[in-house]
Amino acid sequence: MGSVNRRAALAGMVGVVGATALSATQQVLPEKGRSDDAPFGVTDVLRVIGRSDGAVAIRWTDGVLTGHVDAKSVPLCRVLSQIFSRHRPRADGGFDTVVFELAYFTDLDRRELLETWTNPFTGKTVAVPKTMLGPTPYVITPALQAVRELRYSGGAPFTHRFLVESAQDDLWVTESLDSVMPAPAPGIPPFGFHENFTYRTSRTALHEHRPLDTLVQKHNVLSWRPWMMMQGIAGITTTRAYGRVIDDPARLPEAFKRLNAQHGQGVTDDLQGLLKFEA
Repeated sequence: MGSVNRRAALAGMVGVVGATALSATQQVLPEKGRSDDAPFGVTDVLRVIGRSDGAVAIRWTDGVLTGHVDAKSVPLCRVLSQIFSRHRPRADGGFDTVVFELAYFTDLDRRELLETWTNPFTGKTVAVPKTMLGPTPYVITPALQAVRELRYSGGAPFTHRFLVESAQDDLWVTESLDSVMPAPAPGIPPFGFHENFTYRTSRTALHEHRPLDTLVQKHNVLSWRPWMMMQGIAGITTTRAYGRVIDDPARLPEAFKRLNAQHGQGVTDDLQGLLKFEA
C-alpha cells in the first residue's frame, strides 16, 4: 500500500495533512507525584487522545457532512472516520507520532459505502474517492503543538495545536487544524478547512492514572471537496460527529467492522506493522 498523505490527497480528492508551530494554551492540572501548579503536560494529552506507551490507539468518529449554500442547508452523506495512531517519547520531552486514516463516505441512513454521489446542488453524479491515507509521521512538542515536514502537507503550511480546558471533573482537549490548500487544477478553487476534535474524559481518572474513557466530538468547517464538482457555487460544508478513543479494533461499532471487512483491504490486520516510526 503506497504512502499517501491525508490533506494533500484531499486537495486532489479527499484530504490534506500537515502542521506548523502555533502556541497552545496550557491548563493547570494536578497529577499524582506533581505539585498542584504543574502545567498540563504533553504526556497527559497523549493519554487523553491515544496512548503514550507506543501501543496503537484508534479514534473513531461517525457523523453527517452538510452543505450550506445561502440560507439552504442540506445533509449530504455520512463520514465514518478512523485514525489509527502510535506515539513514543522523545528525548526533548515531546512525542514521535505516526497516524493512518481509514474513512468511508456512506449514505445517511444505512451507512453503506458510496461509490458515486449525486450532488443535490448541481444534479451531477460524481465518483466518490476512497480515503485510505498515510502513514503520516509528525512530532507533538512539549508546548502542545504538532509539527511535521511540508512534504507531508502537500507543501502548504498549516497550524495544528492542542488546547486543554477543565471544569470540575470534566477535562477537554481540543485538537485544531487549519489551512488553505492551493487549487489542485485550473478551474478548481482552493480547499480550506478548519477542523476541531474535542476529547472529553475524567480529570480524576487522569489524576489517579486510571484507564481513561475518552469521548470525541468533531466539528469541522470546510470548503467544497474538489471531487464534489461544485462548478463555482459559493458555499461551505460542516461536519458534526461523535466517537471514542479505543485501543482494540474489536471495540469498533458494528458499521465500522462491516465496512473494514468489505473495503478496508486488511488495514486493521497488522496495525503495529502499519504504524512504523521513522528511524
